[in-house]
Amino acid sequence: MNFLSMDYFITLARERNFTRAAEKLHITQQTLSAHISNLEKETGAPLFLRHVPLELTYAGRIFYRYAQEFQRTARSLKRELDDIATKEAGELRIGTSPVRENYLLPELITGFRKQHPLVSFHLIEAANQQLHEKLRNGEIDLAIANFPKRLPGIELIPYYEEEVIILVASKLLRKYQNENTTEKGERLPMIPQELPEAIRACPFLLNSKKNIAGQIARHVFEENYMQPTISIESDNMVTLINLCFSGNGAMFCPENLARNVLNAAQLREMTMIRFPQSRYTISFGCRKEPHRWSMLDAFISFSRSHSPAAQL
Repeated sequence: MNFLSMDYFITLARERNFTRAAEKLHITQQTLSAHISNLEKETGAPLFLRHVPLELTYAGRIFYRYAQEFQRTARSLKRELDDIATKEAGELRIGTSPVRENYLLPELITGFRKQHPLVSFHLIEAANQQLHEKLRNGEIDLAIANFPKRLPGIELIPYYEEEVIILVASKLLRKYQNENTTEKGERLPMIPQELPEAIRACPFLLNSKKNIAGQIARHVFEENYMQPTISIESDNMVTLINLCFSGNGAMFCPENLARNVLNAAQLREMTMIRFPQSRYTISFGCRKEPHRWSMLDAFISFSRSHSPAAQL
């Protein structure tokens, strides 16, 4: 039994499909199948029920639990030995949402690799709850996400604060203003006690409820007894911001993302409305380990010195 076979088994157990697992491992299906067969001979029990999708047997579930711990220990051992030898090399697996990956990581990784060129990165996109699970399972080394106040076995390091705003094209807002709301040309309050009628009347672009902005939007609709017209719904926040700029509807989105996607001239054509209880913390999450890789700490430190928002 070797490290490589253990890694192959864990990947297959997660993918539940020989083709996908082999593609992810960059090997042939025949090679993967041979490694799994050898493991089953060594353990003396079948590890998978070979139907579609693959299913772990009882022995396979037990083996998977130990294999995960074995893999984490092996990775920790290698990194600790590398740190002793002052080798700034290895793979850092980072999980975050597609939106944050798009506007945070290109600049951070580029700057970090200028200082540590032997560190490679594996980026994983997922929603917050999935990131929490992947971190606990050891599938990623670092998550950049919004976390509950406590997550067993996970250390949280605050990074920055995001604030969700209501974003709307000013021309669309003027269209929905009338004599019972704000007079044409008058600025709406930035932090209203309740949503202005002009906003309530607008169609909305809605993000997935897996996304924080989507969750906040649905909460605001409920609190304001709204049944809004949803003109477009999408998981892609960047697409929605561009559609918002084109006047297709109002939307809830993180302010820093809106300022990242739209240029200065475009932002002058938009109205941003803040509302209470729309701020939340984005943190780095990593597993509590006996030894934490020095390059993981170095990346966190580098990122915090290049925060996209006010430091906490």
